[in-house]
Amino acid sequence: MNYLVVLSGVPGSGKSYFSNALREDKEKHVYIISSDQIRKEICGNQQDLSQDPLVWKIFYSLIKTYSEDKDGIVILDATNAKKEYRLDLIKPYRELYDEIDLIVFHIDKDLTLKQNREREYPIPEDALLRLIDAFEMPDKEEEEFFDHIDLITDHNIDKVIKRY
Repeated sequence: MNYLVVLSGVPGSGKSYFSNALREDKEKHVYIISSDQIRKEICGNQQDLSQDPLVWKIFYSLIKTYSEDKDGIVILDATNAKKEYRLDLIKPYRELYDEIDLIVFHIDKDLTLKQNREREYPIPEDALLRLIDAFEMPDKEEEEFFDHIDLITDHNIDKVIKRY
């Protein structure tokens, strides 16, 4: 069985922490598609948005490439803060995966700000606050599309990791 796991949360909310914890826990093939990592490889800095069309072309092409591993877990590590990124851009991949899940990181604002400051490349606090305010929680249409939706409000990720 192959899985596509869409992570959604602002920078500093724990998405990459979760991705790495899942990779360490599993014997299966775990593929992490990280928009930050692709940006870093292309531009030398994960905050350089100058090549974003290319970044997203690579990001979405890897979803298809990794779907060929029928025992794989593919994790989309990007902000995915809006419904259109979580749903509309993922729908075309439905037929390639046995299960598509959404994990929403909705961490306390103060903790998110603290974790952002500890990142290798923290984003400016005013920009992060705007992202927090603009974040869209899943709606009914997403509840019907995704096989599972998990809401992470702290760093207790063990029960979610056990599902895979």
